[in-house]
Amino acid sequence: MFGHAAIHQVHIEVSAKDYKAMDPPPVNLFAPRPKAQEGRPAPGSPDAGAGNMMYEFEYIPAAVSIDGHHFPKIGLRYKGSGTYLMSQTGAKRSLKFDFDHYDSKIAYRDLKKLNLNSGVVDPTKAREALAYEVFRAAGVPAPRTGFADVTISVPGKYDREFLGVYTIVEQVDKSFLKAHFGNGKGLLLKPEGVRGLPYLGDTRAAVEKAYNAKSGEDDEAAWKRLVELTRLVNKASEAEFRESIRQYLDVDNATRFLAATAILASLDSFIGLGHNYYLYLSPKTNTFHFLPWDLDLAFGGFMMFGTPDQQANFSIERPYMGENKLIDRLFAMPEVKAKYREQVKRLHADLFASGKLAKDAAAIEALVKESIAKEKAAATKRKEDFAAGNPFAPKPFPIAEFIQKRSAAVGEQFAGRSQGVVPGANFGGPPQGPGAQLAKPLLDSLDSDKDGKVNETEFEAGLKKHFREWDKNRNGTLDQRELAEGLQKLMPRR
Repeated sequence: MFGHAAIHQVHIEVSAKDYKAMDPPPVNLFAPRPKAQEGRPAPGSPDAGAGNMMYEFEYIPAAVSIDGHHFPKIGLRYKGSGTYLMSQTGAKRSLKFDFDHYDSKIAYRDLKKLNLNSGVVDPTKAREALAYEVFRAAGVPAPRTGFADVTISVPGKYDREFLGVYTIVEQVDKSFLKAHFGNGKGLLLKPEGVRGLPYLGDTRAAVEKAYNAKSGEDDEAAWKRLVELTRLVNKASEAEFRESIRQYLDVDNATRFLAATAILASLDSFIGLGHNYYLYLSPKTNTFHFLPWDLDLAFGGFMMFGTPDQQANFSIERPYMGENKLIDRLFAMPEVKAKYREQVKRLHADLFASGKLAKDAAAIEALVKESIAKEKAAATKRKEDFAAGNPFAPKPFPIAEFIQKRSAAVGEQFAGRSQGVVPGANFGGPPQGPGAQLAKPLLDSLDSDKDGKVNETEFEAGLKKHFREWDKNRNGTLDQRELAEGLQKLMPRR
């Protein structure tokens, strides 16, 4: 199922009723901003990242065929937060297959779950597969990937409609853990909306919402271990941290994980928004390990945080946004910082400077080229205007160009001729890069007393006014088209 030599063929059959039920309940944009909750950092605090979009996806029954292997009933749902937001007005959305959702005996080639990612913000469709390759080269356990052309049939709506080419991504679950750690047991966490492993309290109840267990949640000793780790990171003296951190964290894994994340300029992650990673407590070593996830915005694909040139030149010495207590303290240990730099240098030499990554990118792009053309034609026929992601964000560099520029920039930094660009200090902070083009007219429109500042009352009142004007179907939410058209009205005329 995994590998980049061929494209698999997947067909989905869903009833009209169940297809409609796949859409999550709309998110109310007029709801009050969230307050601090137990088990969550306070919004706007240094430990608070992006969180999620509050989408709740439900499984529905579907028949699925994969390369001729037919499954009459598996669980199917959408997946993703920002990816769903960017793709919700089109038919192609990221999907999760749960083979044993209705029958525990069903699996596909020993797989219980499978992810099919739409790549809505990646025109190359190669970023995610290549990014996981970088993590594996770094010695970090990472999901395997492949590609699939996906069609769907829905009575009265679609008859083998071509959705497009998807990236197949292996699920991080007990089977994955057993393959890489020799044991599928242990506490597996997928933190959401936090960064730096913040200390939230001394009980399981204080941490379990933010750290979001995926398996092993009944192990009370493991939760205690997590609390002790967060206390050590945030409360311990320098001497105590240095003496004890290796008892709780696999530091070698952490340095490799950070090296791969940094060289990929991947801010939709632990070093940026504080999500899209797993934290696993291995029962064998009783230490926590980092595992990567959701890498479609790697290789400088996250336009919110800088121009393509800025992202290609992101700093290696300080590759993370704002305060990240764990990285700050690890990098303050000379031997750990040296190990991290050594790993970045090796990845740079073996993958970037050598041309290997560029060669692999070219092979993937050649593999999916015809599928992408067919996908665009199908989307045009369905009259989907916003099928390619955020219409306001500038396009990232083609992946080969990014690899070349990133390789040159990292080389300059190691040679001492450049310090690189430090990523933005905090999510939601002062606009920078291409975001400033939209941020200034938006903030000007919220400044009701025209004093050059936007206070909290103006901010909330102004946004509610805009949302009501842009909410054309009066359902209390904005879909991507309504949001895009509304924001376009604020842009200065050229």
